Amino acid sequence: MKVTHSCLEFDSIEGLIDFAREFETGSMIRFLSPIEDNSGNVLVKEEVQVKESTLARLKDIKGQYTPKFEVKLNKELLEQIQNILAIKIVNQLKVTDMKFLKFMYENTNYNFKGIIRNSLLSKKTTLTLLKVYNQNLNFFKYISELGLLSLGIVMIPDTMRFRLLRRYAFTAGILMDVPRIGVDKFTKLPSDDNEKVRVAHKCSDILQKLDLIEFTYGSISNHMPLGMIEDSTSSDKAAPGENIDETFLDDIISNDGESDSKVDGSREDAIPEKSYDIFQALLTDALKLARYIANVSHNAVDKDYVMEELVYYIAYNTSKKYFDELLANPLVATFKEFEVNVKRLRKIAEVEMKCVYPPSAWAYPKPKSSQVLCKNKVWDCPNIVMGWDIHVITAQEAFGWVGTSLPVDNYPKCRLEEELDEIMVEPEKPKKNESLYKR
Repeated sequence: MKVTHSCLEFDSIEGLIDFAREFETGSMIRFLSPIEDNSGNVLVKEEVQVKESTLARLKDIKGQYTPKFEVKLNKELLEQIQNILAIKIVNQLKVTDMKFLKFMYENTNYNFKGIIRNSLLSKKTTLTLLKVYNQNLNFFKYISELGLLSLGIVMIPDTMRFRLLRRYAFTAGILMDVPRIGVDKFTKLPSDDNEKVRVAHKCSDILQKLDLIEFTYGSISNHMPLGMIEDSTSSDKAAPGENIDETFLDDIISNDGESDSKVDGSREDAIPEKSYDIFQALLTDALKLARYIANVSHNAVDKDYVMEELVYYIAYNTSKKYFDELLANPLVATFKEFEVNVKRLRKIAEVEMKCVYPPSAWAYPKPKSSQVLCKNKVWDCPNIVMGWDIHVITAQEAFGWVGTSLPVDNYPKCRLEEELDEIMVEPEKPKKNESLYKR
């Protein structure tokens, strides 16, 4: 599939059918030019709805026509692509290796799915992400996480007064690395600060083609974390300069000078120009934090303890004024809460491992378990507490046991539950405005 400003080009019927199924297009597909057989007879007219049955028939007569399909990017199809891309981005929270990224969104009161969907209102942004998705799925997942990190960082009450900051944070976060799509180790930043700056400036310049709100470019140019404590194991002193793709966006830019930034323009009008400086400052810090977290997370040697490192690094560098306290302090608090949950789950696992008939002991519900039940119902186990069966009314997904879940049912209680008491003590939450880090 080739993504252009006016259409999606396919050179095989199989590729077109796969796209139609994945993006659930139904009868939204229309061709810009007719499909003719080898004798010149029209098989499918241009600008008419193409049903799934029509695509199936074209597959059956493969070889009797030239397989060139130009699918028109009409409003209906574009909106459907936006819907599916938004779902794919949100679904990255389920599969990401950054467990704390999912944690950032679990208890949020904000409609982050709506924010993400509205961030794709720009046609150029949508086509850019579609092209990335089609060309490099792993890179798409990577930039999705950058966008989710950036959005998660600004989803705090103190930024409520800055209207649309969340949308801009997500948009800048997911797009800021797009020109790096050709870099082999895209999760790894250059170790040299000058090279980091060059890469950020170059990406910002290339992204000018997308007609984003003006202060976004300044934030992308200046967001790279420089001169701070980082994971020393991730340095690569001999790395050459990165090869940035300057032409990646060219196909999706209209040749006639047309701009699709009307939606973005209306959003720009909602922000007084005098507020640009403060928006740029907040956005720059959000991107800087997202970049820092992603870089440390992807390149840490011990993934299990990356949160402890991040809490220390961010708190320390905030005290050194590298990060703005408005965004960094709530983030450190979130990380500390996540760290407590991780330690709690480790202790819960230790309790479960004491099972006489493993793996039957199941702490329930996780992560804040208050009971231990016997999943396999081993009634002759000495740890069974008779007469106190536990009724599970909602199925629970596995924690650590791949392919295992806890179905709705009645289960016998286990005496190991007594060992949960000391684990489940809630940590004291810091008072408002209390420092979250020490110098």
